[in-house]
Amino acid sequence: MRRLSSLDAQFLAAEHDRFAAHYSGLALFETVDDTTITAATMKSRVAACIDRLPPLHWKVVTVPLGLDHPVFVETDVDLDEHIFESSLPAPATDEMLGDAVARILSTRLDRDKPLWRLDVIHGLPGRTAVVITLHHAAADGIAASEVLAAIMDSDDEPALETRGPEAEPNPLELATRGLAALPVRGVRALLSAPETLAHLDQVPAIRALPGVQTLAQLIRRDGDAKPLHSPRTRFNVKLSGERTVAFGTVPFGEIKALKAHFGITVNDVVIALCAGALRRRLTETGEVPAQPLVAYIPVSKRSPDAQDRFGNAISSIIAPVPVHLSQLGERLSYAHETMTQAKHRTSEAPDTLLSDVNDPIPVPLFGFAARALMDLISSRFSRPPINLVISNVPGSPTRMTCSGAPLLAAYPGSVVFDGFALNITVVSYQDGLDIGIVGDAKALPDAWELIADFRRELDDLSALVNTERIPD
Repeated sequence: MRRLSSLDAQFLAAEHDRFAAHYSGLALFETVDDTTITAATMKSRVAACIDRLPPLHWKVVTVPLGLDHPVFVETDVDLDEHIFESSLPAPATDEMLGDAVARILSTRLDRDKPLWRLDVIHGLPGRTAVVITLHHAAADGIAASEVLAAIMDSDDEPALETRGPEAEPNPLELATRGLAALPVRGVRALLSAPETLAHLDQVPAIRALPGVQTLAQLIRRDGDAKPLHSPRTRFNVKLSGERTVAFGTVPFGEIKALKAHFGITVNDVVIALCAGALRRRLTETGEVPAQPLVAYIPVSKRSPDAQDRFGNAISSIIAPVPVHLSQLGERLSYAHETMTQAKHRTSEAPDTLLSDVNDPIPVPLFGFAARALMDLISSRFSRPPINLVISNVPGSPTRMTCSGAPLLAAYPGSVVFDGFALNITVVSYQDGLDIGIVGDAKALPDAWELIADFRRELDDLSALVNTERIPD
């Protein structure tokens, strides 16, 4: 039995009919000659590795009277209830595949079963798609990459673990544990309060509440710092319940060339690339703001040798995205300088900040508080806390295969929320940077145009490598 942290639990508590808190990874395999990927193939692969992947066994059990956050218990898994197969109508296109993934992201997972699914989608000439979907309460994005890696071919198969179902805990036992934990949570919240209050402006959902940034700066004695406010954009809306998904690949070598030439980081280049692509899109629609957008950038806090590889171990960087700057060099320089400052602020915050903020909330009120906060920050009468989520996840530099079929690309598809309905996540794989865009369908009707803007922007950025320094 595993008790959910308050950070894990918020992804369950915040769900409603327009918001599903799971994410998907879209793996595209080359299926030519005798290589095939089918539901039967995937059932065989998952059956061979499922006992090494605890979240695939976890079912949510609630605690009576809401005395504590839910727990995960391990249960038997019927793969027929989790692995599905379908075909796109001919002639299939990437856009049609994106629509299929968007439907998966829009539909909540069944809490009576472990919170995952795997879809095999045929129809693209020479390619087969495998969509792996996990609930954010069970695993963050870094941990989820282990699931994809586990179904791949490997010469070094780890020893099998044997897992069996747990007896569902007695409701009285759960209630008793919840009551016993109440004073512990209270003491922990009290002890962490000074550090938590000092870094409230690093918490995406509440940083724009009246007085939060001022209070945090006063406690840190950082009065000279200029507050970072988000402009209102078309992404700062309530979710409609429908998603849009677009994906594409740009050369990772060009990203690394910019990094090496200017002595900056891959993250700096990614932020500048996002800024330029978004500026192109917003220019097309006449929506370029006079100030930078503000992004929440998740940061993994899980050490490489951590025994617990699942759940959520993340903190946040809050950073400006310079869509307001018209010059390529200005955007690259601005991204480098502001990301350096943002990383410094994050390094001073406790690793458990996102959980510490949630811990003082009484568990019976947790779901109400989460949904009320989402309603508040998505209201047109409140200041947006952020505009979008940007995430950069390192992937495999070497070629991967599944049942002999080469993996061509691995596109991430993450979560969007009421109030910030755009997520851009990138994953490096071999020589490519795979870009996955998820948005609310009404807020981002031009997702595929945005993918094209990424390609154009990187072409222009790459031309800067011929200069000796970042141009002014």
